[in-house]
Amino acid sequence: MKVLYFASLKETTKVSGEDITISSGMTAGELRSLLVEKYGDHYFPNNILCAVNQEMANASTVLTNSDEVAFYPPVTGG
Repeated sequence: MKVLYFASLKETTKVSGEDITISSGMTAGELRSLLVEKYGDHYFPNNILCAVNQEMANASTVLTNSDEVAFYPPVTGG
């Protein structure tokens, strides 16, 4: 699957995206846990947003290897 990182997440990890092969039935929450192990929990806090195939997703969203998953920090306005 293609995993994309946006905004400050892209800047702090120094990675804009990567290809990851997942096991069958993995959820977005489990993928986030894998990324926490790889990069550290300060990059993937509990309030990080996730989209799967350009639609908002939650931790229980089941993923496939053909999905495009994007992670980005919450957006604030002023």
